[in-house]
Amino acid sequence: MTNLNTRYALLLTLLVVMLPHASRVPLWLNGAFIVSLLWRLPVIEQRLPLPNKWFKVLFVMVALAGIKYSYNTWFGPEAGTSFLIVCIALKLLETKNERDCYVLLTLSYFMLATQFLFNQGLASTLYAGLGVLCITAAYVVFNQTISLKHAFKKSLILLGQALPLMLILFLFFPRLPPLWTFKLSEGTGKTGMTDNMSPGDLAKLSQSSELAFRVEFANKNQVPPKSELYWRGLTLSRFDGKTWRPSNRAILADDNAAWSNYPLPMWAETQIHITKTPPKYYKVILEPTDRVWLYSLAVPYSRTQGVGLSRDFRLVSQAPVFQRFTYDVMQYQAIALDLELPDWLRLDNLMLPETGNPVARQMAQQWRKYYGSDEAYITAILSWFRKSEFYYTLEPPLLGNNRIDDFLFKTKRGFCEHYSSSFAFLLRAAGIPTRVVVGYQGGEWSPNKDSWQVRQLDAHAWVEAWLPNKGWVMLDPTGAVAPERIENGMSDLAQNAEVWGNSAFSTFKYNNFKWFSQLRNMADYINYRWQKDIVGYDTENQEQLLLKLLGDSSVWKRIAIMFGALIIIASLLALWTILKGQKRLNPVDKVIVRLSQQLAQRGLAREQGEGVIAYLQRLEMHQPQWQPALQQLQQYYCVLRYQPLTPEAQEQMKQMRDLFKKWPKYQAQKTKEL
Repeated sequence: MTNLNTRYALLLTLLVVMLPHASRVPLWLNGAFIVSLLWRLPVIEQRLPLPNKWFKVLFVMVALAGIKYSYNTWFGPEAGTSFLIVCIALKLLETKNERDCYVLLTLSYFMLATQFLFNQGLASTLYAGLGVLCITAAYVVFNQTISLKHAFKKSLILLGQALPLMLILFLFFPRLPPLWTFKLSEGTGKTGMTDNMSPGDLAKLSQSSELAFRVEFANKNQVPPKSELYWRGLTLSRFDGKTWRPSNRAILADDNAAWSNYPLPMWAETQIHITKTPPKYYKVILEPTDRVWLYSLAVPYSRTQGVGLSRDFRLVSQAPVFQRFTYDVMQYQAIALDLELPDWLRLDNLMLPETGNPVARQMAQQWRKYYGSDEAYITAILSWFRKSEFYYTLEPPLLGNNRIDDFLFKTKRGFCEHYSSSFAFLLRAAGIPTRVVVGYQGGEWSPNKDSWQVRQLDAHAWVEAWLPNKGWVMLDPTGAVAPERIENGMSDLAQNAEVWGNSAFSTFKYNNFKWFSQLRNMADYINYRWQKDIVGYDTENQEQLLLKLLGDSSVWKRIAIMFGALIIIASLLALWTILKGQKRLNPVDKVIVRLSQQLAQRGLAREQGEGVIAYLQRLEMHQPQWQPALQQLQQYYCVLRYQPLTPEAQEQMKQMRDLFKKWPKYQAQKTKEL
């Protein structure tokens, strides 16, 4: 397979294009690809012959079975990418000539492009640029006998020439919709909400500063106070004594939502009572969650295709959110939700385990009887949370089998899920329909204050209780224990080291959050701008840009601009090529040229076509006193003209320039009389 230089260039290129998929494809495929790379190293190939055709046939069969086992299909982006890796690995094992190498390099371009099926972030784009540079440099090495360093330099020039063309096509070429679409999953675990809640779940989530979603408010003057920003995600109605889960009733299933492209169902018209106040508009840019539920403020409605309103007044997506997803939301001011509660819904939100937590049950029944009304009872419970020695912490102690009793009457230390779970239990035990809501609370402005960003550390759980003549009412027991969490947000509260616990490891996590939060914040904002301005550059954005630049977005103007820009760029590139093609003077020749120019007024300029050595010898005949300087200059010229400019040569070059600066004076020569 060609020479060593080209072989190493090829192996390096294949490694670069494979790396983005290393964490995405199965472990066995990573191993097979690495083995194929190592096999083609000269030191191994000299000792181990290439596999025969039967080995390769067996490898294909095993690989296909492995892909089927890993993905349960042979189709789709993940399985297709894995199959492409198998093809590249096999082709590498049978590569013998330059044609095979060209095939591998061409496949590398396709392999590099597949990473955009899973991630279109700025980091992926920059890495793809590095991959294109490596592949192009490998092409240069295969066509010219030069070092890898010079090949990369030439590749940079080639890509730099192509960059203006790419920008013109990106900005002005019509943005055509795809011929088909498909859903993608990165196949990796996501940091985010799950469909159940147990003590400690949200505490772990709140130690992550990863971005959950961004919000762009249409009118920044209408942004609610931070204490009112409750981003509803999921309601939990079933409780087994430890874990809260969503209802299993079909009517509450996410796929039975009221979709934006269908007429509203009867329950949406009868159970939602809103004011006549115009809605507030905002846009949510949700990070991948692999889930269908979306996040919004109550009461939401969206006209985005594929987004619906569930029976418990949440927004859901028709398909899991495997990639960054943007949806528009209209927020209405509610008068009441479920003003008349259906019996089945009341039953769902009153259910408790038959046994367990006897102290909390007894307390709820006695207090409800004593206070006489649901509102008074709720106020008393919240006041008890506020005045008793309850603490808000990310590291609560472990709880026993009677978790509610242990938390309320023993440990009294917990995170939002502890307070919401115990509060919901106390309300249900008193006969008040109650459900737990999980989502996010608060957030903060981005560095440029053009969007509101909500992070995983803003994860929160609260309670919705149903009250006569009021419907569902939002209640947050965490606000009674740690009001600063609700008013200032978790990002501010997290600056308090006590929240992270008292262990040495907790102190480390607290300091880590402090040091890296601002850096992470800026990185997320840069990625957000990339996604919005570059990845999200669609037909609508293109038309807006053209209207600003031209006052018109007609196709003919686009074509005229593209061709005009292409002609200008082609002319500039041609001019640059012509100027570059002109012979550049070697630094050694520049000294000779300057000497010739200086002596021209004495009639001793270098003649056209006269060699340097011949010229110096002619000068010696005219000015014998220059002989030592001319001989030294000739020696420098012969040594430096045809060798690389090493540090030693650079020092000699400096000595040559100094010799020219101290050149002896010209002396007129006497002529003999006849």
